[in-house]
Amino acid sequence: MYRFYLNQTENNHHYAEMIREFLGDSEFEIIPADLSPSIAEYLGDRSFLLNADGEGDRDSIKREIYQLLSTKTGRKPGWGTLTGVRPLKPAKKLAEESGSAASAVQTMKEKYLLSEEKAKLLREVLDYQEQYVEAPNPHLQALYIGIPFCPSKCSYCAFGSSVFTEQGMNEYLPCLHREIEALGKLYREHVRGRDLSLESIYFGGGTPTTLTGEQLRELFRKIEDTFGYKLSSIETTVEAGRPDTITKDRLEAMADAGIRRISINPQSMHQVTLEAIGRSHTPEEIREAFRLASKYSFKVVNSDLIAGLPGENTAMFLDSLEQMIALGANNITIHTLSVKRGSRLKEEDPEYYRRGEEEVIRMLDAAGKRLRAEGFRPYYLYRQKHQMGSLENVGWCLPDTHSLYNIRIMEEKQTIYGLGAGAIGKRYDDEREALLRVPNVSNYTIYCERIDEMLERKKQYFGG
Repeated sequence: MYRFYLNQTENNHHYAEMIREFLGDSEFEIIPADLSPSIAEYLGDRSFLLNADGEGDRDSIKREIYQLLSTKTGRKPGWGTLTGVRPLKPAKKLAEESGSAASAVQTMKEKYLLSEEKAKLLREVLDYQEQYVEAPNPHLQALYIGIPFCPSKCSYCAFGSSVFTEQGMNEYLPCLHREIEALGKLYREHVRGRDLSLESIYFGGGTPTTLTGEQLRELFRKIEDTFGYKLSSIETTVEAGRPDTITKDRLEAMADAGIRRISINPQSMHQVTLEAIGRSHTPEEIREAFRLASKYSFKVVNSDLIAGLPGENTAMFLDSLEQMIALGANNITIHTLSVKRGSRLKEEDPEYYRRGEEEVIRMLDAAGKRLRAEGFRPYYLYRQKHQMGSLENVGWCLPDTHSLYNIRIMEEKQTIYGLGAGAIGKRYDDEREALLRVPNVSNYTIYCERIDEMLERKKQYFGG
């Protein structure tokens, strides 16, 4: 057991997060202290006095922890002392203040002890966004619609999605349509009159293509009629997601509505892996989904792969990536496995995410080299808790096939209207540069039972 005596500080949360980059919860404790620096010489090999002079700020204390535990454990997490999920945010702020991406990244390296590899990745993302993405505009907003059903539950999933049933979907859709109508009324009365408009619409989940083709058409018409936008006129994404839900009638519904972006998300192209993680489709169904989608005029086909899935090595992971490239995905998100609380994998093997770090690093390094060689560039990134190797998720795209919605989510400078079970709306206050979360309950049954509460919340936060 490691014991950290933290001198003259009040909030230990940030320091516990830093220690967790190296140690499990059962391996350490933080003890608030008011001690003289001289006490340090009496502490044992696993007991340490931090912030001995009592004058350190948060960043300096985190650097002290990082350097101490790097020496003790031999580990050097590439993101240094950055423990948040959005490492690009401070980098962009520094770049805006200095007017130089190079200067911003150098400051990040020194302040947060970033590795050369992570600093290079940040610089690449900054360069891509500077070249292809307009700065966030407070007059442009986004709409998210959640469909909380999947064909099966993945072992690593902790989202509030349910396994699809026809009865469940039939109960859910009238409530979702009601929320769309209510928010649309608020939008027409209070938003468009203030010279605000939608920049993007995102259909996520769950798996939106658990809806039938006709249900998708009805949902698209409802959005267009209620908000007064043609889906073809702005960036619209549908997470087709599971290949076993991608059919001709669903693709036609999306294409006829003018959807620009779809996702086909295999996570792996190996049958043994798909079975191990609870996916109910086969690699051949993935290939068939791409063949079907290629017959329509979607500008962007995104695919997700996960590094670190049980039983996979670097060769298997790269084989999946090669297949995605060959099948025509022009936007590929490389996720590092995150073992979240509430997932089956977390229950079965709580410390899984702490093993296999070197293999996952090899996967990400090899994937980056391969994608760069094919002309892909990293355009956004984020991190999650309990992520293997304390690593990251990176969106890669061929130039000008990025997702504005994904970029804005990471910037946190845009109002997002969240509709449906599990959706999280966010109201952006431009003057205070702050976001106010407006969440819906995640369970679709409870969502329907409390729909009046969800509508009142929308009216309270988005109606004025």
